[in-house]
Amino acid sequence: LTMKALFALLLIGICQALHQGHILHRRQALATAGAAVMASCQPILAADEQTVPYESRNRNGNKQALVREDYWYMMGKMPPRKLYALSPDSPKYNAWGICTNDSGGNACTYVPLKQRIPAYSKYAFNIALGAKEYQQLGTILKQVEEDEAEWGRASTLVSQTESPPPSAVDALLKMALFASGMLTTPNFSGVQRDLLVARFYVNEADFATKEISRAIEERNVNRALNAWEFGKDSWNSYLNLVNRNIVPKVGE
Repeated sequence: LTMKALFALLLIGICQALHQGHILHRRQALATAGAAVMASCQPILAADEQTVPYESRNRNGNKQALVREDYWYMMGKMPPRKLYALSPDSPKYNAWGICTNDSGGNACTYVPLKQRIPAYSKYAFNIALGAKEYQQLGTILKQVEEDEAEWGRASTLVSQTESPPPSAVDALLKMALFASGMLTTPNFSGVQRDLLVARFYVNEADFATKEISRAIEERNVNRALNAWEFGKDSWNSYLNLVNRNIVPKVGE
């Protein structure tokens, strides 16, 4: 697989796709990634348990966020926990590449290839590694009750102190930088709504990683799994946003 095809494959299921051996044609994978991610990831909690609403937490002015200026901080609004495709008729979170005259939306959001290609070359591989390790983390967390040694393996994947950091942690800042290269345009000097939304999901994924780390220290499997599920939704939402600008010319 080329690096582009690997990244596209990761989009099709952080939680499942890699170990299924299911490989789509690159363009087909990119076109169907958003729907496939959500369809393939089944809840990892028991049917009678409720998803913990981490998105409703006290954010304390984003003081602990990886990137303070995200959509919630700048707009005072909360994007959905799971971001699917946004309608081009509604620029609530971005203008989806359309020129708009609405003062609340982006105008001419085309991002030049000469800007996207270097960003992809610099960050995509590390983000793909981070996504793969985050997927592995979910598998490990579901095994800790049967094998205590798995707690140690899980801990190494979300360590906040190791140097260099594990891939799932290292990828987070790179995701924010990658979004800047993929979602900003010289044609519009106003607030880049889609970039702010991407930062929001990076911050959510960062929170989830730290929450998992705390849960591992406590040996609290339910807390760890709830946080992992939240992080999975954040990763997938971020990837749905940036994926629209990963056209074939960017990754070849």
